[in-house]
This record gives sequence, structure tokens and C-alpha cells, in this order.
Amino acid sequence: MTDNNLLKRTFDEVALLYNEIRPRYPDRLFLTLIEEAGLQPGSTLLEIGPGTGQATRPLAVNGFKITAVELGAGLADVARYELQEFKNVQIITGAFEEVILPESSFDLVFAATAFHWLDPAVRFVKIHSLLKTGGQLAIIHTHHTSDEQGNVFFNASQAIYDKYDFTDKDKKPEFAKHKDLQPTELDENLFRLKYFESFPVVITYTATQFVKLLNTYSNHLAAPQAVQQAFYKDMEALINDQFQGKVDKYFSMSLTIGEKI
Repeated sequence: MTDNNLLKRTFDEVALLYNEIRPRYPDRLFLTLIEEAGLQPGSTLLEIGPGTGQATRPLAVNGFKITAVELGAGLADVARYELQEFKNVQIITGAFEEVILPESSFDLVFAATAFHWLDPAVRFVKIHSLLKTGGQLAIIHTHHTSDEQGNVFFNASQAIYDKYDFTDKDKKPEFAKHKDLQPTELDENLFRLKYFESFPVVITYTATQFVKLLNTYSNHLAAPQAVQQAFYKDMEALINDQFQGKVDKYFSMSLTIGEKI
């Protein structure tokens, strides 16, 4: 099994591609976050794992003071370029678990499709210490969900995933239904659940675009180059030959907000 610490560093290898092809979060998610968290102009935010700044920008435009901690130097450089117009955003390169930040100084700590990479022994405790009294934690996850119409492409592609050993042999792969998604589990000694909602997104990808998307996932990037290229070639051929050159991908972006106890 590939080490989790190595996997979470693979995104830095494809920073520009990540910025180009990863699905964006819906505007309504950020409007909901701002309202439910009670953010005001001048609120202090800490973002963990901003990547290329895809979740940073929708909050930066509101004038919040944002400190973002990004593990990957390449991703951080792209984020600085993408967000250069915002003087209210500071990007720090480093591991969240190791970066020294002022305690009790943030109104909100948030992570978009990054929280699961943090050390479970550290993440809640450190975030709790960084938040002001009554501060909040927002966790955004990207879920691959069922199209609830038979998942024809998903089922047709499983043989290719199996061929290149990208499936868990002990667990049958399946997608959750949007309506069945649940809040991210919080440390109940440190946070109380305040709000949860999930936001469905459907994106149509050409065969070429879908292969680009696959090339941003950590388990694929960790495979040998020859395996990656053969896998991508087979997936592109499947989409072109059996799905008229394009597929619809169903996502749900979930928002869990916890309040510091």
C-alpha cells in the first residue's frame, strides 16, 4: 500500500493541470458558508490545503483576511499567481501540522477537499487551538456520486481499473447517492455540529478532458509512468468507442460546519 504521506504530495507534480481540470465548487456553497458561519468584512480565515486557490477566491472577493497553508510548493506558486490581486490573502508553504500559527486568532478554519489528508491525531486539536472563542471549522468534501440512472460508464470502466490494479480488492467500488451523504465526523469533545448540506454538480467531460482529470488523482499519479499511460489510453478509448466521446460525471460538494466548544 502506498504511504499516505507520499500520496498527498503527488498533486504538486501536476499543479497546473490540477488548476485547469479539477471541478470547481458551486457559488451557492460559499454563499451558504458565509451566511451560516456569520462571516463579516474583516473576519480572519485560515485555509488548510488551498491547492491552486479554487476555494480561496470566492471568499477572498468578500474582503476576508485569509491565511492559507499549502504543503506543495508548486501548488502554492500557482495559487499565489492566481490570487495575486488579493492583498488580503497570504499563502504559506508548509505542512499544516508543522506550521506555527497564532493561537485563538481565527474566526473560521476551512479545508476544501484537503481535510482527509491531515494527521488525525493533530487536526482537530490544532484547529481548536487556532480558533477564537465561538470560532468555526468548515470542511468541504468532493464526493463522486451515483447518477442514479444505472451508472453505466462507471460499471463499464471497472474492468480497466481492475486491469491496472486501481481498485480495492477487499471492497466493491460503488458511488453514494447524493441524498445519502452525511456530515464529516467531528471530534465531539472539541466541536459541535452546526450545519450540513451537500451541493450536486454535474460536469460533462470529453475523453481527453476526463483523462486529464484522472491524471490529477493521487493513486494514479503514484503508479509507474508506463502503467499510468496505458490506463489513460484504455480509458480514453472506452469513452470514444462506447460513449460517443463524452461522459457526464456526477459530484456532490458537501459542507460540514462545526462550532468550537
